[in-house]
Amino acid sequence: MRAAISSAEHNVKGGKQVQDLPLETFAGDAVIADLRHLVPARPYWRRLERAVGTVIRRGDRLLLRTDVNKTYMIDDWMKRSPYLRSDGTRWCIDKGVVLVGYDFYHGVDEPEAPRVLNASRTLSEAGIVTLPYLDNLDRAPGSG
Repeated sequence: MRAAISSAEHNVKGGKQVQDLPLETFAGDAVIADLRHLVPARPYWRRLERAVGTVIRRGDRLLLRTDVNKTYMIDDWMKRSPYLRSDGTRWCIDKGVVLVGYDFYHGVDEPEAPRVLNASRTLSEAGIVTLPYLDNLDRAPGSG
């Protein structure tokens, strides 16, 4: 799987550098939320509870599968990218996940977000590592 790591330091001044994050954050089982059927409709992140709410536990790693990564760099892929709404970001924080990975562009915010990269920054401020641009989630066991 390919990914770009967004550590807290990347999004939050004075946060941790990626090498200072515990290895356990990145290693182990993950819960995959299959959200392909919702693309390209936006916003839709309230549906996280429906997708994985019964299986997600505090300390889990959450991977958001949309398969949007299959069209990276084609036409207007950045504009077509889904985004994590504020309510979805809050849901991740409240569930206590340690990592949120997703297979889409990280630079799209919901309309009228209070700041640039709002979802990534909010997750980082809560101590949650983000992994945008995941690839091959369709090959992961249990990915739908």
